[in-house]
Amino acid sequence: MKQLIRVVGIVLLSSLASRSALGQKSYALGVGGGVAIPVGKLSKTQKTGYNGTVALAIGVSELPIGLRFDGIYNMLPLRTTPAGGSASSDLRIIGAIGNLICAFSGTSAKPYIVFGGGYYSVKNDVPGAKSQNDFGFNAGLGATFGVGPIAMFFESRYHSISRSAAKGGVIQFVPITLGLMF
Repeated sequence: MKQLIRVVGIVLLSSLASRSALGQKSYALGVGGGVAIPVGKLSKTQKTGYNGTVALAIGVSELPIGLRFDGIYNMLPLRTTPAGGSASSDLRIIGAIGNLICAFSGTSAKPYIVFGGGYYSVKNDVPGAKSQNDFGFNAGLGATFGVGPIAMFFESRYHSISRSAAKGGVIQFVPITLGLMF
């Protein structure tokens, strides 16, 4: 964890230091939402739900590489209702994720690759359930589209949360998100 913080700090400082050499630093705040699709073992117990994302993107306009910090919220409903019970077993996934963005040039659309890792909190939505906190990674593809002073983004990412078999095993899901960057 300390190594990850050091690497992120060095990258941030180097991007700030390169500001005078490469031009003005750019940043954007984003919000988005869409569907969250369970994959792997998770798709047997949960069905497609929804996701929400807030993002802070940092980069230098002359470079195709930047950083993005995301806060995510995903809710995956239970596939079947327990017999005779009214309790829900929806699955809530919250995460704080640091990503590297590699953008490609484009005319009206600017495609990009996003990958990184972070800290995920997973909790069954039942009374008395405790959240389980684990590290995981994500990777995906997206594109931004300029719309006047703002940009729309559309992306899909694969998330994998590393958990021991005793905690229920690995959790995998794919959110598809549409959002705005300001």
